[in-house]
Amino acid sequence: MALDPLELATIVGIIVVLFLWGPQKIPELARMIGRARKEFDNATREFQSVANSIQDGTNPLFAPLTSPPPTPLPQPGVRSALPPTPSPSQPVKTGDQLLIEAARKLGISTQGKTREQIQEEIIALAQRPPAAKDPSEPPEEEDPAS
Repeated sequence: MALDPLELATIVGIIVVLFLWGPQKIPELARMIGRARKEFDNATREFQSVANSIQDGTNPLFAPLTSPPPTPLPQPGVRSALPPTPSPSQPVKTGDQLLIEAARKLGISTQGKTREQIQEEIIALAQRPPAAKDPSEPPEEEDPAS
């Protein structure tokens, strides 16, 4: 009965371990290896559960916000450059609706025009120099208090 090289290496390994650590340390080493294996398995299970919850959308870290972020309190005398955020009761306007609303406020007709045409008209109106004052109008008087 001949031993193959793998069996021979296993036997030699066991004998070397017995000589290095002695029979008293082998149970302690086995416990340490068992604990390490258990921690590895727990970490693997936890990683799998987090990965599954991300895919399912049930992970609270990756869930969409259900409430809007808190808005900073307005400071007296300071105006925000951002438009006010709509309250939950107000419907959220799309980009096209905002574009049409801006065009109407500027006096631009939107009937039968594409989005690009409306955008070009708004840009052209914004780039136009301010209108010169009508000479027939009386000049504005400055306020003496200022």
